[in-house]
Amino acid sequence: MTGGSTGAADPYRLDGRVALVTGAARGIGAAVVARLAALGCRVAAADLADPAGPAGPSGWEAEPPPGEGHTRHRVDIRSADSCAELVAEVLAAHGRLDHLVNNAGVVRRGPAAAMTDEDFAEVVDVNLTGTFRVTRAAHPALRASGGASVVNLGSTNGHIAVPDTLGYCLSKAAVMHMARVLALEWAPDGIRVNAVAPTIVRTAMTEDVRADAAYVRDKLASIPLGRMAGTADVANAVAYLLSPAAAMTTGHTLFVDGGAVIH
Repeated sequence: MTGGSTGAADPYRLDGRVALVTGAARGIGAAVVARLAALGCRVAAADLADPAGPAGPSGWEAEPPPGEGHTRHRVDIRSADSCAELVAEVLAAHGRLDHLVNNAGVVRRGPAAAMTDEDFAEVVDVNLTGTFRVTRAAHPALRASGGASVVNLGSTNGHIAVPDTLGYCLSKAAVMHMARVLALEWAPDGIRVNAVAPTIVRTAMTEDVRADAAYVRDKLASIPLGRMAGTADVANAVAYLLSPAAAMTTGHTLFVDGGAVIH
């Protein structure tokens, strides 16, 4: 692919392309996998959860997308070796890699003054350094693609100061800025890099705060459109930024937030 076109009439289609999605077992990652597959992409879905293990809260909640050619992989993005092995598996299975979605992440809540070194380090290691590890490992394959694209999952928490989530806020601000730096460095390689930053999404990661009626009331009051983002909202934004329709878009963060960052 050159010049941002697959040769298809519809610039939003991803036919013949291969995408790697991390954190794909559930929630936003599972929605992204399903959306990319629906657009004709072959998807390598990766997660810390073992694809051969039992389904459930700690396993793969989503069924594989319909169609042939999709694969599932286990990866621990806290390990550079695991990230390199993942990319090698994807290339062995698919022969190429055109798109990367860095969705894997964790959150630890609590006041900054009481946060332990271990909790802070874990969030930064997974959300920020883990994103870097996967992206670095994927770079040679993406460069060989001839028109690759990367999307990092950020958050409105990376733009707006939110209490009791210091490590998460800082890590998400960093992966959004990482997209800008890599967009600059990798433009000569034909690789676009962007970020998507949703507001609160109805997933397992937000189950605890969504159980707090006062929190939900205040949160929705801060969103002009008055609702949470759905996983489909996020998946559609990711698919757009990966697609040829966004061929001249790089180094940007697309907020999927109902207007929350207007304030």
